Amino acid sequence: MGAVRLLRTLVPLVLVAGLAAACGGGSSSGASPAPSSTALQLRPVYARYTPGAPSVDQLGPQAPKDVADSLKGFDCSSGSQELQGMLMTCDGAGVVFLLKDPLTTGGVSSAVARHIHGEKLWFVKVALDPQATSTLAQAVDTMPGTELALVVDDHVVTAPIIDPSMKDGTLGVVGDYDEQQAKALAAQLSRN
Repeated sequence: MGAVRLLRTLVPLVLVAGLAAACGGGSSSGASPAPSSTALQLRPVYARYTPGAPSVDQLGPQAPKDVADSLKGFDCSSGSQELQGMLMTCDGAGVVFLLKDPLTTGGVSSAVARHIHGEKLWFVKVALDPQATSTLAQAVDTMPGTELALVVDDHVVTAPIIDPSMKDGTLGVVGDYDEQQAKALAAQLSRN
């Protein structure tokens, strides 16, 4: 149970990173996705589809029928695509996301793999630089409750909800990471 409590504590940290991406606000239907980048991007979620979930939980934010149909028909193995000027991509669990333009790209001051005490799982503690922290803090004020995707190499790493705990620019990227995976992700994020 200690791991569950720690994960619950870390989730708000992940949300902080998500806020930085959410600062774009509004619809970005006229904009195109940023080119593929290995740098961390914080992107507001326009819509989400979770295959296999109960129908009431499959779709995230409300989406027009044509967008929902595109999300439902998307093959995650095909790589990312553009849809209505937004980036359509997936996370490791096969959840399909339609993402607005990035609030920020890069902006990682440090990323360190950390062990969850008493468990086999690891997470990555990310500290954003002052500019990215400021962008995220603005998103916390203007976009509370918005889902924010942390994207690396056009792949959603996690998608927390923007929360006031993110204002300090520190977040925890929590997943089913073992030591090697957490250290690899931390190294990738540190290069940004």
